[in-house]
Amino acid sequence: MLRKAQRRIIVPFLLPAFVLLALFFLYPLARTVDLSLNEFSRTGSMTFVGTDQYERLVGDPDFMNALKNTFLLTIIGALMLFPPAVTIAWALSHRLRGERFFRFFVFAPVVLSVAVVSIMWKFLYHPTLGLINPALKEVGLGALAKTWLGDPATALAAVTFVSVWHGIGIWVVLLCAGFERLPSDVLEAARIDGAGEVRILFSIMLPMLADLLRMLLVLWVVQSFQAFAFIYIMTGGGPFGSTDTVGTLMYRVAFDQADFGYAAAMGAVLVVLMLVIAKILNKVMKRDELQY
Repeated sequence: MLRKAQRRIIVPFLLPAFVLLALFFLYPLARTVDLSLNEFSRTGSMTFVGTDQYERLVGDPDFMNALKNTFLLTIIGALMLFPPAVTIAWALSHRLRGERFFRFFVFAPVVLSVAVVSIMWKFLYHPTLGLINPALKEVGLGALAKTWLGDPATALAAVTFVSVWHGIGIWVVLLCAGFERLPSDVLEAARIDGAGEVRILFSIMLPMLADLLRMLLVLWVVQSFQAFAFIYIMTGGGPFGSTDTVGTLMYRVAFDQADFGYAAAMGAVLVVLMLVIAKILNKVMKRDELQY
């Protein structure tokens, strides 16, 4: 009886969230799967083809290249994002002098639009008109100067860096909140026992933040798998497809080639991959719940 009474109280509060989930996720997903089972002509007529679009994906080198780049962007971005974000959040948790300025400095890029940031960094990366290569030459590191967005070896990492630079403030804020809620008595006991700050970070703080780190990693995977705007504005998927992701390829297939069924199949596969990877990460990184 108690559980039934609890359900009667809880369900009305959850109902709006379920409605929004169904309206903005489940229905579009079902519609995407439906579109992927059909082929569209340029006149707008639709023909049911079953799983032909998915079979076509397996043998499509462009899709495989885009999928590879999507995974590379996710991995490279995680390596660029999490170590600095954790370090900055950990440093800010120690009440540094000028803390407010550093918080503003880290978070400021987040308020800029993606278009503005992409165009700004596209200019900075320019091999002759930009500021990065001349600055490297001025300090004697001219050998490191490159055609950042024009070289297949560096283009993907360059675009990924811009994406991380733009959004790292959000991750720092979330990590700062995680550090703030750690029990001060546990940390103080470790300091009394002689543990250094770095040892406390790796042996106490990060293990206690395992659930938060897992959630942030899953969020990064979801975000990076949907990468589109930075790539579309800065490189358009080039050079030679080295920055092409599933998102940019899907856009071209849908709106340049008007092959909506094939693009929908790419989208459906991308959603499945995100769900599978999120499930794996949750299972691998699951830790016993800590009460503090």
